[in-house]
Amino acid sequence: MKAKFLLSFILIKKQTIPFAYYLPGLLSLTALWLISCNKSDQLLNPTSSIDTPKISQPKVTSIEFKEDLLFVNRGNFQILTSDSATFSSNDPKIQISPTGLIKRITSAEVVAIDVNWVNLPKLKTRIYALGATDSSFDQPYASFHGRHATDPFLAYQQGWKTLQKLPLPGETYAIILRHADADNGLDFSRTTGPSNWWTSCDSTMARQLNIQGKQRATELGKIFKDLQLPITRVISSEFCRAITTAQLINAGPTISIDKRLNHYSYNVTGLTMFAAMIAVMNEQPVDNTMTLIVSHHPINEKEGYPGYTSFPDISPFTWTAAYFIKIAPDKTITYEGVASWGMFKYWRDKKLNML
Repeated sequence: MKAKFLLSFILIKKQTIPFAYYLPGLLSLTALWLISCNKSDQLLNPTSSIDTPKISQPKVTSIEFKEDLLFVNRGNFQILTSDSATFSSNDPKIQISPTGLIKRITSAEVVAIDVNWVNLPKLKTRIYALGATDSSFDQPYASFHGRHATDPFLAYQQGWKTLQKLPLPGETYAIILRHADADNGLDFSRTTGPSNWWTSCDSTMARQLNIQGKQRATELGKIFKDLQLPITRVISSEFCRAITTAQLINAGPTISIDKRLNHYSYNVTGLTMFAAMIAVMNEQPVDNTMTLIVSHHPINEKEGYPGYTSFPDISPFTWTAAYFIKIAPDKTITYEGVASWGMFKYWRDKKLNML
């Protein structure tokens, strides 16, 4: 086609007939040449056509699916999708039907769910679900759970957002952590038991971490390091289960011991645990780093403490879980949501492509 165009142009140049006489023909030839080139290009590269329809991928459409985490906030929760699908999970912490009806999921735990698309059998999707409730627990934890959280669904969503953005340059945060899983032994009380029983690491004297607690505390320490959280202060209660949790996390700084953070089974400071947390945090510098406090339930309950309206009356606070607080330059303290152990692990694995 290019050759014909050039030949026509040469013939025009050699004749004395006015150029305008040939102009319509030249324009027609040019148009034909462009159309031919465009068709050739489409044959060589079919995807270049703007008319090629785009095939949309099937997806989970539940409004509770936020930033790659499904917040299951009730029993008999139905997963919604854009296309027909079947569902399955091998995790014993969830009961899910092939149609995607989650009959039960353990509160605070994160579990994997496999989605198989009926019309695209070769496409496999795995999603992760959080038990965003505070009332569905397994033993042994169920025997140690306190009062139910005010709004676990909201607290977990807020914590998920906070977790994903930490660390934040120029911001000072603290992680208020409940000690790891501990059902090994029982505590005495303020009026019973031998001297200093609460500091003992003997399970016949005080409750200690169990095997899962030790595993999760150790893994949480790795998670903190993988996420590069700038923890510059670690403060623990006097109880061995709290100190052991801090030791296994091994965040770096020397562990400071503060009796104001003790569990009520032996706390003689006269402060509520929430008030003690506020007092401890008011003593820390605002230096754009992070403080780790390892303590006990019910440090997650305001218990009538005045002010601090950003805090719920009761925050979710399972073993090896934490709520975040932000400390402003003027020492204003605000609540920034909660993250369970499963959320910490899932975010680390997702961020570092370890899933």
